[in-house]
Parts: sequence; structure tokens; C-alpha cells
Amino acid sequence: MDRVIKGYVKNFSEQFGLIYSESNMSNLFEDFTTFCLVSNKLINDTLDYNEIVLTNTKKYKGIDNIAFIVSGKIISNIKELEEIFENNGYVDILLIAIQSKTSESFSNSEIANLLDTFLDFLNEKPQYPLTKEAKDLHDMLMYILDNMAKINKFDTEIYYVTTGQYNNDKVIEVTIKNKRDLISQKGIFKDGIINVDMIDKNYLMKLFDKINRPSKAEFIFKDKTSISFDNGDIKEAYFGLLSFEEYRKILIDKENDKIRNLFYDNVRDNLGNNEVNNDIDKTLKNKEFDYFPLLNNGVTIVAEKNLGSGNRFILENFQIVNGCQTSNKLYENRNIEGLENLLIPIKLIITNDEILKNKITIATNNQTEIKEEQLVALTEFQKGLEEYYNLMSNEKPIKLYYERRANQYAGNSSIMKKSIVDLREQIKTFVAIFYEEPHNSSGYFGKIFKEYSKKLFIQNHSYEPYYMCGLMQYIFKDFINRKQIDRKYNKARYHLFMIYRKIVEEETFKEILLVQDKKIRKYSDAIIKTLIDTKNALSNFKKSIELLEKTSINLNDQKEFYKKNSTNIILDKYKEEYK
Repeated sequence: MDRVIKGYVKNFSEQFGLIYSESNMSNLFEDFTTFCLVSNKLINDTLDYNEIVLTNTKKYKGIDNIAFIVSGKIISNIKELEEIFENNGYVDILLIAIQSKTSESFSNSEIANLLDTFLDFLNEKPQYPLTKEAKDLHDMLMYILDNMAKINKFDTEIYYVTTGQYNNDKVIEVTIKNKRDLISQKGIFKDGIINVDMIDKNYLMKLFDKINRPSKAEFIFKDKTSISFDNGDIKEAYFGLLSFEEYRKILIDKENDKIRNLFYDNVRDNLGNNEVNNDIDKTLKNKEFDYFPLLNNGVTIVAEKNLGSGNRFILENFQIVNGCQTSNKLYENRNIEGLENLLIPIKLIITNDEILKNKITIATNNQTEIKEEQLVALTEFQKGLEEYYNLMSNEKPIKLYYERRANQYAGNSSIMKKSIVDLREQIKTFVAIFYEEPHNSSGYFGKIFKEYSKKLFIQNHSYEPYYMCGLMQYIFKDFINRKQIDRKYNKARYHLFMIYRKIVEEETFKEILLVQDKKIRKYSDAIIKTLIDTKNALSNFKKSIELLEKTSINLNDQKEFYKKNSTNIILDKYKEEYK
């Protein structure tokens, strides 16, 4: 393998705490390419290593990894799909298939094999044998096809990846065209996009670099008014009109013509087919460009830095905190003739004050009801919890960082991804451990938060139990990555977290403890001590696994861990063994 790309794979391995070795290079390269390709398709989301693993088809003919991205978020199991279709309206779906090779050549026969296998995968009854992992992914596809009436758009992207350089081989291009036509004839993707791309080492390196650096955009902003402030919280602020020709430099990644991941702090997600979006769409398609700045509330952008001067802006680490609907509709209609001259109302604030950013986000989204779960990252409790993690990183031998906003630590090379506890996993682990609902933690994040929103991040909660949850998932992942615990138990991790707490607790846990400051601190600290002692922690996790193995649950069936009955079986076995 090329020496430079090896260095990238090594860096990726270190970021996630994986064992880097020549003997495991092929598997690491597969994980690396999946991380690069899938991460860059997500909106308002980051990719966890567990999610990378769940895309792996385990030696399925011709395809290494298959991923489903629903409305910008990766979905790893059929339970998540069911809950999304149950709780949401129209959704956009992207199906990704990847074949990765450590060799430098682009083989026409292997590319044809990839596309033939993908064609077969689209069938209700594939002829090529499915591995267990590929079967689970195929079940997800069949569920999607059964619910096409609820799907707004269904696209697919197929990637063949090597460590070489692709030079537009004419034979390969003919193969791609012919196979793409056959995929189109299936009628599954209808008006959706079918892309088949050859990915070489240079493109992979660009993708990885993009993930690990702060967002950046350069554009010209002439029609603006500057507003000055006496305090130092706001460095610069502007109101004005920006042409779409310049706004697209902010909104769209020019390398792949895709919309950027810019909307995490925007409390309203892209709502798809609704009255507001339909009105924006109609205005654009009718080319009523002169009316657009009068009818549209525009876009609010918050950035940490402006490295430019005068009319030339170079924003660094920026996000669109209001204007998600407008931005998505502009992106969808970006190729309409004359759109480059359309003017968009813009509010631009340069500040790195987190509290001020939160106030701006809430204030600019006050035209519609703000969902409680969408504001969770903006609360004072969240800020306090982040600071508590930082405090513990200075006091404890294990350094952890709480990421309440996606990509919060992008560009900080001193912080490893393995050390980051994100909002989603913080909530799932807390629900599993303290509310003993690990089967819910295995499902769709949005539904979990709705069910537990009144019981999470409450002002009279202490930070210790939340930190303990973050530490537990870190320790468990580290044991798996070091192969001290078999990866097959990862699917049961939330159940194991619950068992671990019950095995090591010094007194019986009751929910009332969460609001009893001194008692919950003492309770959590006792468990934290067992986790920091890694020898003790490994012993306790093995005891938890032994208890799990003694139950009647089929540990090889992922669906077992979505059932409340499985949790009840585990709790009964705990009482039998330890009470």
C-alpha cells in the first residue's frame, strides 16, 4: 500500500483507538474508506466507529460495506427504520455500497462484480448467498421498499476504492454505464440519483482532511451594512443581501457539488414536503427572483472567525443557525437558469461566545415552535456538563471530552475521536444504565429523547452519573478495540452497561437517587473507581457477559436486543444470580 495513505489509515486507527498492524491492514482500510465516504454524506451528525462496523457485510460477494442514510443521519438497524417511518413524514434516503481494495489498480472485472452483486442485492430474493450481516442490511432495504409511499427521494451511490489513481479508463466507463442502466431499469430509485464513482487515494485523503478540519468558506459580500458593538463578545456583525452565486460558496462543497454539514445548531431540521418549503420551491421554479428577498426571512450565519477584509470574507468554523429550509430549497434548485443573480437576505455574526450563539439560535428560530429535543444542546446544563468533563480530564487518568454539538472538536488534533462522548451516546447510555431501558437505547435516537426528555439533563441532576455513563462506554469500546472483549458483544453493549452497574453498585439504586445530590455523587463515584481500575473493569464486564450468556436470549440475533422482554429476562437472571 502507498506509504502516504498508510499514514492516513494509521491516524484513523489512533483516532478511534484501534490496533494498527500490517496483518489487519485490509480491514482497517475498509473501515477508513467507509468513515471517509459516509461521514461526508451526513447532515447534523457524526459517525461513530460502532456504526462503521454495522455497515460491514463480512465477506459478502463483491461488497464490503452497505450504509443507509435517512434524512442525513446513518441508520444502523431495522428498528431505527421502523421508528423513523412511524414518527416522521416524508424522508430522503441514500443507499451507499462500497468495495475497498488495498491494491493500486482499478480492475474492470472486480468493478463489474461489485455492480452485479449490487444489482442482485436489490432483488427481493438475491441469488448470491447473503452473509448474516448482508441479510440484516437486505431486510432494511426490503422494509424501505415496502414503505416507498413515505419516501420523498431515494438515491444510491456505489463506490469502488483503491489506493491508486484513477485515470478515467474507457473500458471501465463503458462497464459503469451499462450496469448503471440496468440498476435504473429496476425502477427502485425512480427519479433518484444513481452514482457509480471510482475513488482513488487523493480523493480519500481530501475527504479525511475535510472531516478533521473546521468548516471554511470564501466569498464576496458587497451589499451589506456593518453593525458595531461596544462589548467584545461580537467581533463583527452584518446585515445585507448576498447573491446565490456567492452564497453557494458557503452552502455547497465545490468538490462534490453536495450541500455541506452546516445545520447542527439550526433547531429546525429540513422538514421536506411542507407549505413553507413548497412556497419557496414555487417561487424559485417560477423564477420570481425579484420577490425572493421580500418573501423570505433569509439566513443567519454564525462564525468564529473572519480571516478576510473589506468585501472579501473568509469564514472559519461557521454554521447556519437559521435558514435550513431556504438553504435546502436553494440547493435543490441550484441549476435553474438565472438563479445566480437571486438575492438572499443574510445576517452574519462573528463570535466565539457560546452563550451568545445559543441566544442567536433561539431568537432567530422563534417563528415556529421549537422542539424541546432540538434545544437540548443549547441548555445551561449541557454547557456545565461539558465543563465537568473537562474538569475530570484534568483530575482522572482517562481524558474524555463531551461533544454537545456535532463536530465541536473538528480541527483539534490533540483530541482523539475515541475520547469524545457525543450527545447521542450520552443519552442512550444514561437511559440504559439508570432507567434500565437498554432495548430503547438500541433504537432510533429521536424517539428515545422524546420518551425521556422530562427525565434528562434536569437542573437538579448532578453531573457525576452522566460522566460515569460516558466513562463506561469509553472503557467498553477500548476493551473491544484491544480485543480483550469479543466484538460480537457490542450489539448488547447497552444491556451490559445496565448489568455492570447493578453488579458493582454498593447500594440498591432507586430513581430518587438522581435528585439526591450527595447520594448520587457517592453512588456514581464508587462505580467510576471500578471503571478507572481497568483490571477490575474488565473483570466486571466479563461477569456481565457471563450473566448474559446464561439467559435464553439468542445473542447472535440483533433483534433480540430491541425487545423489552429481553431486558426483563436479563433482570430476572440478575436477581437469580446476585440476590
